[in-house]
Amino acid sequence: MTNPQFHTHQGVRLAFRHQPGAGPLIVFLPGYMSDMQGSKAEALAAWATANARALLRLDYSGCGESEGEFLHGSISRWAADALALIDHVAPGAPVLLIGSSMGGWIGLRLGLALGPRLVGFIGIAAAPDFTDWGLGITPEDTALLASQGWFNRPSGYDAAGYRYSAAFIADAATARLLAGPIAITAPVRLLHGQQDDAVPWQLSLEIAEKLHSADVQVTLVKDGDHRLSREADIALLIALTARLAEQVAP
Repeated sequence: MTNPQFHTHQGVRLAFRHQPGAGPLIVFLPGYMSDMQGSKAEALAAWATANARALLRLDYSGCGESEGEFLHGSISRWAADALALIDHVAPGAPVLLIGSSMGGWIGLRLGLALGPRLVGFIGIAAAPDFTDWGLGITPEDTALLASQGWFNRPSGYDAAGYRYSAAFIADAATARLLAGPIAITAPVRLLHGQQDDAVPWQLSLEIAEKLHSADVQVTLVKDGDHRLSREADIALLIALTARLAEQVAP
């Protein structure tokens, strides 16, 4: 494992690993409470190295090896972190985004910000607006947000559960995407497991319908779970990435 590089954005040192190479800059965006050392990110890094492809992995502020306070994070802030790192390592370059779960929400927001620089997007169980359909915020949660600044949810991925902050919930209301069209015209590939117990696979069909792009493909894995981190799942992700990177190469 190589040591991370760092770039300071909004007073916070952000950790990243950048591999120079050919084609568009491929950027992996992790999910909630995840980081750039997950199995999918590591597999993409190995593929990029073997094929001399440009790849950027990153940790949002307050996550992984980055500095900062996790409970200060939000969709908008973490999208801004990613954009700052993209502009740091490859200013003006075309970008192919890969977003996992919440990283798919961030990726769609970031894709809108990139405009014509976005040449492709891959969503892995992409979860835009999950604060609306996934958290079921109760009056008790709202009271906790006001009194202590966060509430907790049990998680199958962390025995301590996941914390959701007042900053995150307030920003999420401004970062919604599913209420109308999503003005992304680049090619999009959406990958989703039909045994996903966190993000319903039908959401990928809804995203596909709302995108402006005419080049949208949804791949469903009938026995796939939320993580899609089995060897076969990762091979499928790499195959999708390789084909799309070749298709959109400048």
